[in-house]
Amino acid sequence: MKNQRVLKAIESGPKTVEEIAKETGISAMEVRHYLLRFAEQGKVESFQKEGQILWKIREKSEEEEEFKYV
Repeated sequence: MKNQRVLKAIESGPKTVEEIAKETGISAMEVRHYLLRFAEQGKVESFQKEGQILWKIREKSEEEEEFKYV
């Protein structure tokens, strides 16, 4: 599934939309679509570095980890 390929691409570290698209073979527009959906779900987050927007897997806080087991 394409959405899983997008997540897998950023598991190794932060990447731009273009880098993810190149690595997965999915169009940049589709990659953006998946990343925005994942961001809404709290799975990924973006940040700006040296004028580029990078995406990475969102780290869970201690509260979120604790709540997972309730």
